[in-house]
Amino acid sequence: MSHFLIVRMLLLSTTVLAVGMAGGSVAVAADPSPSPTAQMKAKGGTKAKGGASAHGGAAASKNRKPDPVVEGEDLSVTGSTRRNSGGGLLSMTKDVKSSVAASRAYILTRPASANPEQLMAMQPGAVVASQDPYGVEPGNITVRGLNNNEIIWLYENSPITNDGTFFPQEVVDGLNLEEVRLSPGASNFDLPGSNGAAGSIRMALHNPAHKMGGYVNVTYGSYNTRQVFGRFETGDIGNTGLRGFVSYSNFLGDDWRGPGRNWREHIDTKWIKDWHNGSQTTLAVEWTKLNFQLERPPSMASWEQFGKNYNYTSKFTNGDTNYYKLHQNVYEGMFATLNQKFVVTDNLVIEADPYLYYARAASPGGSVLSTSSAYYGTEKISGLSLITGNGTTPNSATLYSNAPALFMRSGINASVAWSLGKHHKLIFGDWYAYTEQTSRGQFNYLTASGSPKSLWGASSSAVYLPDGRLYTTSDVLNRIQTNQIFLGDRASYLNHRLALEAGFKYMFYRAQDFNRIPGMTYNVNNNQTAPMPSLGARYDFNDQHEIFLDAGVNSRVPDPSQIADSVSATTGKITGRASRDQKIETSIIEELGYRYTGRLVNAQLTLFNYNFTNRQVQTVVSQNNALVTQYVNAGGQTSRGADASVGTTPFHHFSLFVSGEYLHATIDNNIPTTGTVLPTKGKTATGSPTWTGNIGVTYDDSRLFGNIQMHYVSSQFSTFMNDERLPGYKTVDMSLGYRFHDMGRVKAPKLQLNFVNLTNNHYLAGIYSTQFNAKTTQGLNGTSVAGGTPLYIVGSGFAAMFSVSAEM
Repeated sequence: MSHFLIVRMLLLSTTVLAVGMAGGSVAVAADPSPSPTAQMKAKGGTKAKGGASAHGGAAASKNRKPDPVVEGEDLSVTGSTRRNSGGGLLSMTKDVKSSVAASRAYILTRPASANPEQLMAMQPGAVVASQDPYGVEPGNITVRGLNNNEIIWLYENSPITNDGTFFPQEVVDGLNLEEVRLSPGASNFDLPGSNGAAGSIRMALHNPAHKMGGYVNVTYGSYNTRQVFGRFETGDIGNTGLRGFVSYSNFLGDDWRGPGRNWREHIDTKWIKDWHNGSQTTLAVEWTKLNFQLERPPSMASWEQFGKNYNYTSKFTNGDTNYYKLHQNVYEGMFATLNQKFVVTDNLVIEADPYLYYARAASPGGSVLSTSSAYYGTEKISGLSLITGNGTTPNSATLYSNAPALFMRSGINASVAWSLGKHHKLIFGDWYAYTEQTSRGQFNYLTASGSPKSLWGASSSAVYLPDGRLYTTSDVLNRIQTNQIFLGDRASYLNHRLALEAGFKYMFYRAQDFNRIPGMTYNVNNNQTAPMPSLGARYDFNDQHEIFLDAGVNSRVPDPSQIADSVSATTGKITGRASRDQKIETSIIEELGYRYTGRLVNAQLTLFNYNFTNRQVQTVVSQNNALVTQYVNAGGQTSRGADASVGTTPFHHFSLFVSGEYLHATIDNNIPTTGTVLPTKGKTATGSPTWTGNIGVTYDDSRLFGNIQMHYVSSQFSTFMNDERLPGYKTVDMSLGYRFHDMGRVKAPKLQLNFVNLTNNHYLAGIYSTQFNAKTTQGLNGTSVAGGTPLYIVGSGFAAMFSVSAEM
């Protein structure tokens, strides 16, 4: 089935290619308001005279008639931070929606190993919880109080995830990014993706250079950390119109707060083929292999007693399931996207973006298995034998409990844009995605020293049933199909001063679950639909002042893991029942905003309002001694607030950036739990800090550069009953560097020093698992509800990194 779908999408892509090329020499289409996600054709975007922004820069005359500015046009200038507003942190667009970005100028001042989440840490409303200083271990990001899994992450123009959780460290090297753009409001009608209740984040890769060359970066830092990175640019290959780059990186370092090591290997490549008069084909491929040490999440009591030293143990003893080598996570995956734009006539443009994701992973854990209390599903096992050896007895053994998984996701987003006269552009299209995921929980034997014989769960070291079958604690196949048709109009009037947008997309969602464990529901299907209208407008009063507003509906489909039963391997009891009616989370979003683009100061202010139904809140539970993600339907929620960004252009080589957010998020109903209903109506939503703020000061005289960044996050609740909270915290990061003159063939050599958590603040950075209540609580029917234990993410400690880089 999956192979057929891949072939079908490739054939569709080839057909569109043939149609686009059949027109021979074609003209560039008139485009009154291109999509905000359209790629800039020249590296570095639209450059402004005098080094200021492209709109209202220092060289602009007050009496000059303003140049037309299209929707989605980037206002920042890449390069050194001295040519950017807010040190490269205030990259705005002429858009009908709120949108902020970290540009390449800022990215190149961050640690070379920083992942896209960490690059978003200064943006308003984005709260980033990093477990390690380098960005190799999985962390978390929330936007306006909404979690990572409610964000559509785009790799170029394709959704790299449309169901479940996404970890950005698995995808791209930060040194290859041109920008990372956050659009937290209602998603565009032609944007692919089905989990965008919190908006989208687009990771735009560096465009291949027209001239052959290369770039090298070598980094060494705290905790024996080292990374090498190299990128080769082909330049224009003859007269073919083809150019590309290939990069490779290798990271190795010790775990910063306990035993274990982290290792990452990564390849990025991007190729652009320029066709006649604006048509273009872009291929981007990434491959990642990871082996990283998980950090043990503490409860509040554990944190107060042990602090950052609460972690997995460094020595193996029989029966100890917290030995660190039982908690190493492995991952290998690739993502490829082929973005194609065909200019057929002056008024007709076809775009087709097929993509493919394939990965394997294994979730780790440790268990002590007894032959007298082992179950295969709900059936007790008789005659189970275990291999004796270190940590085992004839009747029990300490084992590696893991869940090897395979993921395959393919899809295509295709659209036709038809420009009608000078003002309107009609867009019609379809996004189709198919996901197939298999996951199998099992046990594997350990070596004499306590290490798993196979981190990937190889069958050669697995535990088998007496009849010779593999002993599995879960065995699930998920198939998900998403189809989303869309239609919209983008209009421009008054010499592009007024932009209007209206669109509608309709999503068809089908999830199938096949559970092959005895006693489980074998097949559960979930079929749903979701209409998603959107409206937007922008008006420029003049070169400096503009307002925008938008309203729309975003949706997030249920996580596929929620339609499968789960069972205990030691009791045979059902620990979770599949839900056939898991609802799509829906958010109705309104935004009203103002942008100012001046010679010295740029700013954006946005007021927002969200109304949720079937709010899905992520938590983590222990299942057969492995931590697995589950979701709670928290019903309705209302979130209101304001966020702001202000950045200055360089003045005597200094520039300032300030951002912040006020958020008021409340639960709109009482939440049911086992046997009762908790009085949660009116409580503050979990993971929603009231105040967040960031200040950045940058100095850049083209040779000497540096910046200091300060972050503040207020307290946030970790239970629906608001009886336990994560304390607020502050952190400081800093970078210093020097750019040397060219040395022969070595261009732009640079030395850079980065400090993460400069003050070595010990703090909890985020919520790892949410609970209904932490203290014993009485339900509305008088039933007593025992308290649960929220777990937390420990924020990364101090680290220093020194890097040497140069272009060739």
